[in-house]
Order: sequence, then C-alpha cells, then structure tokens
Amino acid sequence: MSVVSYLRLTPKEEFLQQFRRELDELLEVVREHKGFIGVEVLQPIGGSADYVIVSEWESQEDFKAYEHSPRHAEIKADYNLRTGDGYSKMRLDRYR
Repeated sequence: MSVVSYLRLTPKEEFLQQFRRELDELLEVVREHKGFIGVEVLQPIGGSADYVIVSEWESQEDFKAYEHSPRHAEIKADYNLRTGDGYSKMRLDRYR
C-alpha cells in the first residue's frame, strides 16, 4: 500500500519566481528518490496564491527519507521566510 503526501505552499509575491525555480528543481530531485511513484502540482487559479503538491510514495519511510534529504531540507528551511503561511504539510495518508 502506497502513501500520499499533500502539501500546501503559499509563496509571497516577491519570492514567486524563486519559488517556481526551486519547485522545478525539487521536482527533478524527487524523481531520483527510492520509492517515488508520482507527483502532481496544482497551481493557483483565480484569486488564490496556494500551490498544492500531491506526491505518492511506496512507503512512509521512503517519503521521510526524501523529506530529510539535504537539498530538500535546504530549500524547505527558507520557505517560512518566503511563504505567507509557511510550509504546511496537510496530511500523509495510506493509498490503494
């Protein structure tokens, strides 16, 4: 049974371009991690500024290993400064 991670990020306007570059980099990095199955990025529409990232993993351990990888941790460390509501994990659920 796989697990799905739901994340919501709301970048501040002044950091939007940097956020998009780092998100693109993280999407490249995530594909190399053991246990990664897939990812979907829902971008803001209308008046929303929220990005929702949904990733699927073979196990919670695989997701946690990715979450604590050096580059992921580096980028995540600054998200609270560059996002309005910070970096919030909405939930991690079993899937299938």
